[in-house]
Amino acid sequence: NSSYYLYMGSFYWTLSPRGFNGSNATVRHVYDDGDMDSSNVSGSYGVRPVINLKANSLKFGDGTALDPYRVE
Repeated sequence: NSSYYLYMGSFYWTLSPRGFNGSNATVRHVYDDGDMDSSNVSGSYGVRPVINLKANSLKFGDGTALDPYRVE
């Protein structure tokens, strides 16, 4: 589904570890087709932090450097 918000057309790691497997972090990743999975961190891929907010949680700002979004 190329209209899904996680679809970027390239492989990337998400920000937060899902867990630990011995000395390795297990992290969620998104494939280039938008499908998700998790595995031990390896390789040099991009990182794209993903957060989900409740509706109406962005109360202030326009997203610029001078007036960043602020969450309430």
